[in-house]
Amino acid sequence: MSVIKFNTMNFGTYETVVIISAINQTNTAANKPMLKITIGDGDESLTALLFDSTKKDLTSAGIEEGSTALITLEVTDYKGNKSYKITNINPVKLPDEELKQLIKMPPIDPSKLVSDILVLIKQSSGRDYDLTTTDVPAEDFSLTALAVRLINGNIKAFTKSSAAKTMHHNIYGGLAYHTYRMLLAAYKVCEVYPLLNRELLVSGTALHDIGKLYEIKTSDTGIATYTDMGNLCGHLMLGIEMIDREVWKQNQAHGGSTYNAEQIAMVKHMIASHHGQPEWGAIRVPVTPEAMILHELDMIDSRMYMFEETFSTMDPGTSSDPVFGIAGEGKAVIYKNSFSNYN
Repeated sequence: MSVIKFNTMNFGTYETVVIISAINQTNTAANKPMLKITIGDGDESLTALLFDSTKKDLTSAGIEEGSTALITLEVTDYKGNKSYKITNINPVKLPDEELKQLIKMPPIDPSKLVSDILVLIKQSSGRDYDLTTTDVPAEDFSLTALAVRLINGNIKAFTKSSAAKTMHHNIYGGLAYHTYRMLLAAYKVCEVYPLLNRELLVSGTALHDIGKLYEIKTSDTGIATYTDMGNLCGHLMLGIEMIDREVWKQNQAHGGSTYNAEQIAMVKHMIASHHGQPEWGAIRVPVTPEAMILHELDMIDSRMYMFEETFSTMDPGTSSDPVFGIAGEGKAVIYKNSFSNYN
C-alpha cells in the first residue's frame, strides 16, 4: 500500500491510503444516500463523494473520523474542475512509518513544543526555576505553578491535541503549536508594554485553550471530533473548571487556601474573555490589559495560520478562493504577493 499525493493526481483512477477527516451524510437529487467524505494525504485535504452508502454503513465496516482507509478514487472533470468519487473503501491498519506519511504535524515536533512551552512558562516570572525538570516545588502556588501543573497533568493529551476541528491549527499537535507561537508573541509584547504582568499574560496564554482537551477528542492521526461535553459547555467553561479542580485539589492536600484568589480570578477571566466578543463565544469581554492582549494574540496566530495554509497551495501573484473566518465570521479572498517571505 502506498500514499499517492492528491497534487500529483491527473484524471483517472487511483488506489491510495488516506486519513478520513470528516464524514457527512446527505442525499442525491434522486433521494438516494450519499456521503461527502473529507480525506487527507498528509499534506492537504479534499472532499470526495461516496454513493449508495450511509455513515452507519461505514461505522459498521470500522471506518470513522480519524480512521485510515484504502480507497479507490476516481478523478474526473466537472465544469472545468477536478471532481473526486470513491468507488471502494476499506479500513486499513498501517505500520508506524507509513502512518507518519499521512499525519499532518507542525514544523516542530509536538513533544519539543510542549517542553519549550513549560520552559517559557517558568521563565516568565523571573524567578529561579529548575529548567531541567518539568516539575515545580510542591509549596509553590504561583500562576507559573498553576500553568505547569495543568499542562504536566495532561501532557499526553496536550502534546497530541488538535487546536480545532476546522479553521486553524487543526492538526496533530496543533494545540501545542498554537500555544507556543502565542507565548513567543506574548514575550515580545511585554517588551513593548511594561504595563503588562508577564507572568499573568504567559500563564493565561498557556492555559487559554486548555479546556479543548475536554472539548475535543483528537485521534492518533490528528483528527478532532467534538465530545458531548464540548458540545454542551465549550472549552472556555471547561478550562475554568480545570482551574477550579486544581485549586480545590491543592487546598485539600494542604488543608487550607493555597493559590492567590485574585490571581486565579484574573486567569479565569482571561479564559472567559479570550474570544473577545459574546457573538464570537466569549463569556465576558476582556476588561484587563492581559485579557485584551490574549484575545489579540489569539486572533493574530489563528489568522496567520490560515494565511500560511492557504498560501501553501497558491502561486505568487494570485488570489485565493473565498476563505471562511479570515476576516471575521464571513469569507474573504486573500492575495499572495510575489515579493514577500511567503515561500
